[in-house]
Amino acid sequence: MIRKRKIALAVAFGLFGTSTAFAADTAPATVPVASLQPAVHLEKPQLTGVGGKLLLSDSPETFSGTGAFYRDTAEGEFRVFWHHQNEAPQTLTVGVAITNTSADTVSLYLEGNGLGTNIYVDVAGQSALADFIASENKRTLAAKLAPGESYYFDAPTDNNITNSGIVQFEAVSGKKNAPAQVTATVLSYDAKPEHPEQVEVLPEDSHTRGTFPHFDRTGTVQYDTALGNAYLRIDSAAYGQWSDAMPGEYEDGWDAVDGNKPVINNGNYGVMYRLNTEIVNSFHHPRQVGLFLNPSGGYGHYVVKWNKTIFQSGYTTYENAWNITNFKLNPNGGTYKSEMSLTGGAAGPQVIYFTNQEK
Repeated sequence: MIRKRKIALAVAFGLFGTSTAFAADTAPATVPVASLQPAVHLEKPQLTGVGGKLLLSDSPETFSGTGAFYRDTAEGEFRVFWHHQNEAPQTLTVGVAITNTSADTVSLYLEGNGLGTNIYVDVAGQSALADFIASENKRTLAAKLAPGESYYFDAPTDNNITNSGIVQFEAVSGKKNAPAQVTATVLSYDAKPEHPEQVEVLPEDSHTRGTFPHFDRTGTVQYDTALGNAYLRIDSAAYGQWSDAMPGEYEDGWDAVDGNKPVINNGNYGVMYRLNTEIVNSFHHPRQVGLFLNPSGGYGHYVVKWNKTIFQSGYTTYENAWNITNFKLNPNGGTYKSEMSLTGGAAGPQVIYFTNQEK
């Protein structure tokens, strides 16, 4: 998903904690990425795909009229990710419609949602990811859908505005909350259609749309302070000369509207990396650990969650590394839960750096 460099690129990197607070970071500390080098390449963790389906809608990325971008069925828990730019002269509404195409009433829950609209593609992506991370642990009933009814999650989108969204749903039916099947349609419209599941799908462009088996990756990252500066690439390219992918990072997908042809989600857009980060302190006395992000594939605005705080960066380029946070490491080291994602408008890989020094 190399963006049309009309405005900017978007990137996001989230680190997960138990509760949420926001920290405005209007003038974040950055350093030349060269100052973090040389650095040791951390051992790549084995990743495992978990969770429900991921529906990715990024084609056609730019549009000039109404229609559906992507459609597929899903059941139980699933996530929808989209990124589309309105090139029509008028305002259109862009988002996802979830339709109950079964014969039973379906309870539809939200388990995290973010939608950003902005002339800057990276800012739209930053807003969507920040809101998603802040809300992903709050399960709320969005609607009870009778057969044939639809629920919309969308926003008006003006000319030359990008609409980026990431929303996780759970569809259940019956007293035992058994997984229910629904139809998800990502679309643009001027008048809300009564039957979004019947709206004609627009022709694809060079970007990607498709369905993938799992919306999360789990694994364990290990860092020893004795290594000094060290790095790991997240959402590296799936193949080619720039690939530095971790084992198990990518899964084969299919395009449900184009004959189930095989597709790859290069960059794992919409995938949340839920990783344990184990830090061993070989110095056996307190150290200060620095966490940095370098957008080696581009530039943009970023989101980071560390423990209880969500940080949002200012504009950061590939030449620099954003000093996300510094934290004290006790003599015995520690284990941290982390979460990372690459948002719409971003180009990867994103390189995270660990540094440490005497406290």
